[in-house]
Amino acid sequence: MNIKLLRLLTGEEILAEILSSGDEVCRIKNPIRVIVVPNKVDPKTPSIGFSPWIEFSDDKEFTIDKSHIVVIMNPITEFVNQYNSMFGGLVLPKSNLILPG
Repeated sequence: MNIKLLRLLTGEEILAEILSSGDEVCRIKNPIRVIVVPNKVDPKTPSIGFSPWIEFSDDKEFTIDKSHIVVIMNPITEFVNQYNSMFGGLVLPKSNLILPG
């Protein structure tokens, strides 16, 4: 699986499997939106959550015009592990990164 984090022009960050990426379009599978959830106990340390990217579609694969993508980057190991546990992929060894929450 080629899991990447995409930042879109809308400001959304989505985690998805990249099926193909050409000059004009990027094909992705099982996209999920990365969201920051306020922590009611300690507002200075928000939590990270995931939600469906396109809530009202049964489609699993999407084609995005490259002009709508600001950057494609490698996600942190914890994101990849969470994604893989949601979609049945391989869980990677834990990194030394400390996340708030």
